[in-house]
Amino acid sequence: MAADAIIVVTGTVLLLAVGLGTAQAPHSSPTARSRDVPFLMWLVIWGVPVAAAIESVVHARLRMPVTAVVQGLFTLACTFLAVAWTRMLLS
Repeated sequence: MAADAIIVVTGTVLLLAVGLGTAQAPHSSPTARSRDVPFLMWLVIWGVPVAAAIESVVHARLRMPVTAVVQGLFTLACTFLAVAWTRMLLS
């Protein structure tokens, strides 16, 4: 459980750092820019929620209800971060 919390906090800090690093200055003119996002980055961004969801299902099948609930919450947090990171990369 502690490892899951550390991963969520680290992901949030990385999301904030990358978002602030790519943000434009408020008085700059908007420029059209297209970035190619590598496949490996998409795999990392969406691989963590998928792995968490699989782990949650495995714990539920093993009849470990508390762990399954914690993993389900971790899956929701990772999915929220993945959606936010995807929106940031595509903007």
